[in-house]
Amino acid sequence: MTPAWRCDTAQYVPTKPQNSTKVRWNTIKNNMPVRTFHTVRCSVVSENVVRAAQTFQELAVQAKVQTNLRVCRSTHASMGLVTSDQVAKGDVLMRVPTTAAIVLDYSSGLRLPAFARWPRLRGSAAGSSDPLPWDILQALALVDGLAGDGGEFWQRYCDELLPAPEQLTLPMCWEAPRLAELQHSDIAQAAAAQQARLTALFPELMEPLAPDVPGWLQWAFACVRSRAFRVGTDAFAFIPFLDFANHAAAPANGQPTPTTNSTTGSLIANADFRMSATTSKVEEGRGGDDESFFELVALREIAPGEEATICYSGPEGYTNQRYMAQYGFVPRGGNPADRIRLDLDAEHQAAPLELARLQDLMGDGLFLAALRGTDPYLFAALKSLPLKDEDPRVMDAASIHHRTATRGDSSERTAISLLRQVEAQISEGTTLLEDDELMLAGSAGEQLFVENPRLAAAVAYRIERKRLLTTTATLLRAYAH
Repeated sequence: MTPAWRCDTAQYVPTKPQNSTKVRWNTIKNNMPVRTFHTVRCSVVSENVVRAAQTFQELAVQAKVQTNLRVCRSTHASMGLVTSDQVAKGDVLMRVPTTAAIVLDYSSGLRLPAFARWPRLRGSAAGSSDPLPWDILQALALVDGLAGDGGEFWQRYCDELLPAPEQLTLPMCWEAPRLAELQHSDIAQAAAAQQARLTALFPELMEPLAPDVPGWLQWAFACVRSRAFRVGTDAFAFIPFLDFANHAAAPANGQPTPTTNSTTGSLIANADFRMSATTSKVEEGRGGDDESFFELVALREIAPGEEATICYSGPEGYTNQRYMAQYGFVPRGGNPADRIRLDLDAEHQAAPLELARLQDLMGDGLFLAALRGTDPYLFAALKSLPLKDEDPRVMDAASIHHRTATRGDSSERTAISLLRQVEAQISEGTTLLEDDELMLAGSAGEQLFVENPRLAAAVAYRIERKRLLTTTATLLRAYAH
């Protein structure tokens, strides 16, 4: 089965129409819901999960969704999908009619659920001389849905099943003081730039709902960015119900799919998403138009009560900065695909570090740990550095005894220069790594994720970043001295 990963929204940057003509809105705020914002407590979250599970089942019946999955409190997110029965490899866990989704296909146009006005979406599509990107259009559709202009189904789905604005963990939904909690200027600046682009397009929809609470367009765009699917080369869909599937690491290509990675302990995705072939109701004796479905399919046997997960990133993975910016979380315990941004000038590129020398400095044990992925921080650190000739991904255990390390002043100068850059990034931290780790340790950490998910997400991000920076700095110091 060809995987269809969660959407890559990073390549679609919303731009202001060149003629600066603003789309006029007849109703923007009048029919938007009024919310009371408050601190979330554990008991409230449990009640919300119960209500969401009931709403999920009611709306699934209304949308003619076929599934044996139910909403439950997730082990690594607020809510997820768990199986009710034993599932065999290849079984379809969920079938959502394509007519229930919001689909934008650049080859065939916009497909919306019928019997609704969708005024903001249709108005922006017709009123702008420059085509708006798909993610902006789908965000406007969610605003329409929440306001009741996309029909009763979408009003309930947006209001009762999508995350509340004050709970969103994507940095583009945060104000400056909260962005500072990330302790990383690059991701904070990118989030502020995204906010500015959205404000330039639709200032009325970007007004904060309350202090430290994003506006409705930020809420909708964040939901699209983190929950939409790519369903074709130039086709994108916001698929209700399937968007509840949480992330886990990609299974190895062509290999059996275990529950967890044997070396890192991270969860391995046990399901994947696909679009089914169109079926004919006439041929099946039911009458009516042809239909097709978005499906969630099991990649292995899944036990009753086990969460169904998919991989958002594909087999190559994403950096933590991208995970955080697009989905509002980072893989905890190390991410082999993470990288440190280093500015490499011509001198650095002409005198890269020697992998054999790094091997001697680390010793064969640590070096093998990096190659095998048992130390994802060490692997990510090595992949962040300019290395001479060899690639740690293609080396094997048999090759480590056949290399000779050499010393060279030029590569040592490169190490010293890169160390200064890494130390400058470490200095952005305003808290100690040990204190951050204590905040997320044990039951207190679990409670923080429930009561203040935005702070917990920021702390998790800076913990992973500090661990990688510290590992990289240690390697460079040893190399330079």
